[in-house]
Amino acid sequence: MKDISLNVFICITTILCVYFHEVNGNAAASPDGPILLYSTMKDIRIVPTNHTKVKPYILVKNLTDGAALDFNYADKKICWTDHRLENIQCATFDGVEIKDKVEVVTSSGGLLSPDGLACDWFTNKLYWTDSETNRIEVATMSGQHRKVLFWTDVDQPRAIALVPMKGLMFWTDWGEVPKIERAGMNGDAATRKIIVSEKIFWPNGLTVDYEAELIYWIDGRLLFIDVADYNGEHRSTILKTGFEYPFALTQFQNKFYWTDWKTWLIYVYDRNSTQDAKEFIHSEFVPMYIHVWDSHRQPLEPHPCENNNGGCSHLCLLAPYPPGYSCACPIGVKLVDNVTCAKGPQELLILARRTDICIIYLDSADYTYKVLPLNNTKHTIAVDYDPVDGFLYWTDDEVKKIQKARLDGTEQTDIIVSEIQHPDGIAIDWISRNMYWTDTGTDRIEVSRLNGKYRRVVISEGLVEPRAIAVAPEIGWMFWSDWNEKSPKIERSNLDGSEREIILHTNLGWPNGVTLDLENLKVYWCDAKTDKIEYSNMDGTDRRELINENLPHVFGFSLMGDYLYWTDWQRRAIDRVHKESGGRREVIIDPIANVMGLKAIRLGEVKGSNPCSNNNGGCSHICLYRHNQTYTCTCQIGYELTKDGHKCVVPEAFLLYTRKDSIGRISIENGNNEMTIPVTGVKHASSVDFDIANMRIYWSDSKLRVIMRAFINGSDPQRIVELGLASPEGVAVDWIAQNVYWADSGTHRIEVARLEGSSRRTLIWRDIDEPHSIVLHPQEGYMYWSEWGHSNSIKRAAMDGTNQKTLLLNTRHATGLTLDYEKKRLYWVQTTTPSILSSDLNGMDKQVIIKDDIKKPIGLTLYRDFLYWSDEITGEISRVDKLNSSNRSVIHYLSESATDLLVFHSSRQKGFNQCAVNNGGCMHLCLAQPAQTNQDRVLFTCACPTHYTLQNNTCIPPKRFMIYSQRNLAVRLLPDTSDSPEAVLPIQGLKGVKAIDFDPVHHYLYWVEGKTHSIKRVSDTGLHISVIIPGNQDHHPFDIAVDALGRLLFWSCASQDVINVTRLDNSSAIGVVVQVDGEKPRLLAIHPTKRLLFFTDVGKTPQLIRTRMDGTQRIVITKGSDIAAIAVDAENDLIVWSQEHSIYMSNIDGDNHHVVFNESNSRVTQLAIHSGWLYWLDREIQQLQRLELKTGSSRSVVLTHASQVLDLVSVKQPDLNHSCAQNRLKRCSHLCIINGTSAVCSCPHGLALQDDKKTCLALPDCGSGHFTCSTQAPNNKECIPVAWRCDGQIDCPDGSDEAGCPSCRSDQFKCQNGHCIDQILVCDGIPQCPDNFDEAHCCKSTDEFRCPRTDVCIAISLLCDGTDHCADGADEHKSVCMDANKYTAVNKSGTNTLIIVISIVSVAIVFLVLVFLIRKRINGNNTPLHDQCEDPLNPMQSHLQIKPQSKIRKTVPDVVHMSMLNGSQSSSYDRNHITGASSSTNGSSLMCYPRETLNPPPSPATTAASTRGSSPSSRYRPYRHYRSINQPPPPTPCSTDVCDESDYNYPTRSRYDGGPIPPPPTPRSHCHSESCPPSPSSRSSTYFSPLPPPPSPVPSPTD
Repeated sequence: MKDISLNVFICITTILCVYFHEVNGNAAASPDGPILLYSTMKDIRIVPTNHTKVKPYILVKNLTDGAALDFNYADKKICWTDHRLENIQCATFDGVEIKDKVEVVTSSGGLLSPDGLACDWFTNKLYWTDSETNRIEVATMSGQHRKVLFWTDVDQPRAIALVPMKGLMFWTDWGEVPKIERAGMNGDAATRKIIVSEKIFWPNGLTVDYEAELIYWIDGRLLFIDVADYNGEHRSTILKTGFEYPFALTQFQNKFYWTDWKTWLIYVYDRNSTQDAKEFIHSEFVPMYIHVWDSHRQPLEPHPCENNNGGCSHLCLLAPYPPGYSCACPIGVKLVDNVTCAKGPQELLILARRTDICIIYLDSADYTYKVLPLNNTKHTIAVDYDPVDGFLYWTDDEVKKIQKARLDGTEQTDIIVSEIQHPDGIAIDWISRNMYWTDTGTDRIEVSRLNGKYRRVVISEGLVEPRAIAVAPEIGWMFWSDWNEKSPKIERSNLDGSEREIILHTNLGWPNGVTLDLENLKVYWCDAKTDKIEYSNMDGTDRRELINENLPHVFGFSLMGDYLYWTDWQRRAIDRVHKESGGRREVIIDPIANVMGLKAIRLGEVKGSNPCSNNNGGCSHICLYRHNQTYTCTCQIGYELTKDGHKCVVPEAFLLYTRKDSIGRISIENGNNEMTIPVTGVKHASSVDFDIANMRIYWSDSKLRVIMRAFINGSDPQRIVELGLASPEGVAVDWIAQNVYWADSGTHRIEVARLEGSSRRTLIWRDIDEPHSIVLHPQEGYMYWSEWGHSNSIKRAAMDGTNQKTLLLNTRHATGLTLDYEKKRLYWVQTTTPSILSSDLNGMDKQVIIKDDIKKPIGLTLYRDFLYWSDEITGEISRVDKLNSSNRSVIHYLSESATDLLVFHSSRQKGFNQCAVNNGGCMHLCLAQPAQTNQDRVLFTCACPTHYTLQNNTCIPPKRFMIYSQRNLAVRLLPDTSDSPEAVLPIQGLKGVKAIDFDPVHHYLYWVEGKTHSIKRVSDTGLHISVIIPGNQDHHPFDIAVDALGRLLFWSCASQDVINVTRLDNSSAIGVVVQVDGEKPRLLAIHPTKRLLFFTDVGKTPQLIRTRMDGTQRIVITKGSDIAAIAVDAENDLIVWSQEHSIYMSNIDGDNHHVVFNESNSRVTQLAIHSGWLYWLDREIQQLQRLELKTGSSRSVVLTHASQVLDLVSVKQPDLNHSCAQNRLKRCSHLCIINGTSAVCSCPHGLALQDDKKTCLALPDCGSGHFTCSTQAPNNKECIPVAWRCDGQIDCPDGSDEAGCPSCRSDQFKCQNGHCIDQILVCDGIPQCPDNFDEAHCCKSTDEFRCPRTDVCIAISLLCDGTDHCADGADEHKSVCMDANKYTAVNKSGTNTLIIVISIVSVAIVFLVLVFLIRKRINGNNTPLHDQCEDPLNPMQSHLQIKPQSKIRKTVPDVVHMSMLNGSQSSSYDRNHITGASSSTNGSSLMCYPRETLNPPPSPATTAASTRGSSPSSRYRPYRHYRSINQPPPPTPCSTDVCDESDYNYPTRSRYDGGPIPPPPTPRSHCHSESCPPSPSSRSSTYFSPLPPPPSPVPSPTD
């Protein structure tokens, strides 16, 4: 132990002394020689060159992915790059340790893959190469004043070396055209020169001999070290042996040192020695760059930048010509004169890139961009800029916000965060200080102040898919595009939305971008469907086409100065063009990922003024300028302008009105100004009410047949009731119990539900005729309504529907019912005899308020002492004193007459009853009832949804009921109940319903959807919808039957003519139970307790068949066509069916067949048996009728209007104690049937019951020559020769070999599945049978004949020779003898053909051999380049920590794969991961480097382990291309015109989930056969789907 400690002490002391001496002294004089400074992927180390036994000393630890390295000897600085961190770091090395480590160049500036690094020790600059951005850049040693020097014709730059005393830099490039270049250190393009371009492949390492003025480089593919002078001349080879995979190179005093990735070694070679290269250091990690730390490697000389930075304001860069330097500016800054830079960037592009926003500098020709350090950017779409305050604004479609920030990313602030769905466009009015945006989710255009205050909807009508928006604040105009598929358009209006007009509507497709030329008064737009950029005057005249080429998918669009700028999704590029000529087109950046909207700006430029620019025009909220040089003040929603037209106040009350397609408000107190409430989706609003506590309005829409609600500002519109309504006219809100009532004149009902639409209950359905207007008095427990039918009356009832009473008769179409709660009077208008009347609340004391000078009053409401009404003919809103009919006046005119009128004021919703507290303790509905006496308080009752019964304050659903379906509706039917017999099930999404059934155990409705050919289910609450059988071309479900007892779903398939069984609880397939050739099963019914299945067969012999549930024991109940419906009475073991105009019945065995019903003028289409009654639908008279099944008496009509009924089923709870009930008996794997009186297990077709009598497994494979019997004997599989199948004799124990066999004619061949084909098609080389059985036993030779019965082959010469050679004598059959010549001819023809083919193949082989020999002689013994698929990669993987042992290295092949470097031999080099090229590109199918890429990369790819792919900015560049053969895949899977094979296919991914490529925010139409849209119907989707999604995600059709 003492010896070990002493040795360690001596070692450490020696190495520190050596290092300290070298750092502070002269290596040439040092006995230890120079010091090597080198990097690995994990650290930076130093080691003396003359002490090979001394271990390297680690200077810098814990690199994540170390790469390039250099130093500044005079400043004692070491700098290095890190691929994973995407940065450059520097630290001070004082000879003992590393200090002051700092990041000098960060990834936020666009640094991606810094492969090479060089320090300018003269001027303290850093130069580096970036193989991802393909740039060569420079910055100060502190990282300031970063500048791009070269960016064109740079493919894959790697090593870089400086000669500051000459002002020169050299770099290697291993791209498609490998080379070594030289240029001035100032980046002057005139000094750039290719000095080496021949005999070069992977120039990895580069070093310079300053005294001899020579450069040395090492080639990792051609394996040599070569030397040349600074002009690339006098080239010679230094060394060409001893290399494996050399990477970095340095030299000092005739010694060369290099690193090798393959061997993980550092080698040394002495030119003065005759010995070969030696192994110098065995590295623990992959060695990367290497340098000699010595002052001689960085000699100091005077230079022109050392005095006052050469007079330069920013960068003084050395140059190879007098005066030896030039001044330069940082990225994006112009050089004002020869020495001074501008104060900052002047012209910029602001670009939204989905997950980030970047700034592109236009002042410098390199067009460098910088990602802004913003937070929570998920899917940015549109951007704009405020030149006054210097803020950029953007919309984000995923976080659903509008935000702003400075151009450096600071001061990020939320502006709009609520009531915003899919903001696609944004425009800043920098003069009036307002912000406009389009929302394609709400279909609105809105405006607010720049701080988000005083928000208001400007346009809400006639928008379908608003996208781009642009404003001209100096002119007072606003322009926007709408890419509605049916009628795309570009519109214009004043900034307040007035004077709206369509300026362009023809020859438009997807107008994604709009921008304005305010100087020339032009409007420009780009169209991603027509692939054009066009412009016109601002009124749409003088339309012209600017560009129509190479515009596959334009989106973002902006104008600055003389140039138009745009983004293109498919090309992943930004271009610009002259706005007038369309010339001078230039690609700004290509490629760049995730391009969305952009804005071109010139900093410091603020133009224009209007009256709103001065003190906001005096407006308290928003000032909006108009084109006619006037302006208007407007208010935030919920405010009104006072009479001065400038101040906004909250009104105490206002009038709500409904029109056919809109809802609005009219001021009562402040000048009667009108405003349309921006509610979307209104078609014909009939009536309106409000809930002041929640600030919502409720209305009925008689055209859409829905009850809707929204907030008073128009946001969050919801359909709360939309099923089972026919003509909803009146709507009223019970503001105390939080219920909504409505009157439906079509269904003749009054119903109630909770405010959100739940707990729906029918209150009145008898003795009611066309209810119209309804009003509530919850303080007293009454509701009032008018009827327009035969009763023509006004009625009253308790709010639970009881105690109905007629108050007034002959009311002449009374409507507009309103109550005076204080005076206890009822007011209404009559339309047939125009008048306004009133009475007390008992219908007494009737008074006429107005009957003269009134045309057709519609709406009526009351506020304080005045009645307000609207006139349908004149459009007037008038008022009159309610007491004496005085002070009558017109307060407002509507351009379109109102349909209802209501005062919005708190006085209209006062009072209290017990339902106000905890819903009266009710589970569902609390319904007020009148007090018994005047002294009592109002009563209430708890109520349940229709058909539910109240037990102990709990609502219990019915256990026995019926359900009938309409095309898009399911209705529960209880004929014998005190409730309304019908109750609409709250199930959304029913479409094209063909058949239904119900699971009473889990309360799921199952249905066949005709359009999609699928079977779906949903709970009876409307939740948990799911697909049980997905629709496809092979599945056409016709009918279904639910076996709730066995938890099975039986369904007939019209396309395959089978009956399938699927499990109810997990949707897994059981199998096929009925499949017989010639039969076509359609209608289904089951007997659950007897485990029987009934079905109709519409095949060759139409019939009604009964089987067990496994398809066995078939019984024909009856034969006959036109069986339209079947039903089973499981309680009485009866089967009922209808044929034409009759209904028949028998027992379940088919006995006692008799007629139940017969009427010549009837046509029965549906049957159901429920509680002993037979129900049928008579399609001739459109009625649902019933009678007692056993007696045939008590016939009655259940539904009088049943024209829409499509299916009818009876539902009752199953007997869960049954022996086949799944919750009781779980021993059967598939089917449970009744055999006699016992439950036994059974199997569907293709499965056999095993020895345990419980489990079904696949039938054993008897081979192609045998048939497998369906039922297997114990421990033995039943196999018979396939020829015995369908031979007319039963050979299987269960007779399955003869089941379903059609009869084939004598001239036909029977396939193994029983199908018949023509005998002439057998052994013709083309399979005709589904199982290829017709070609399975053919003779091998063409001169043989196959005996059809036994498959024995005989010579053709034996045919028709008078002797039977086949067992059945087929060879002597006359049909064969007649065709005997045919067999001979075929044989001869086949022989000739074979000879010709063999001859051609022989000649081709001889020719290929000769070509090979000639090429080999020409090429000699030169070693060819390896296959491109074997090209090695850089070993830069963060997990590489295990050094390969020498034993392993001996077996390493000549080419290093990534898999070899990380210890795995299984993975392959996936170049696609680096380039982002689609697998559909013309590369190798093995994912190797594309053949057309002449020089594959040996460099670090930084692929799988890198964080780039998941970084917020997606800076990892997966789109780099090599010539046209490996172009980046487009952002849309097909072009915007035609889905052709030229487009690239991407893996499917979930609108906007992850991934480096932006989901395209294009229109949501479907991809038709002739074109692909820029977006699908769903907004949630996902890019990488077959259709590019829009930028506005909505719930997927889900998708």
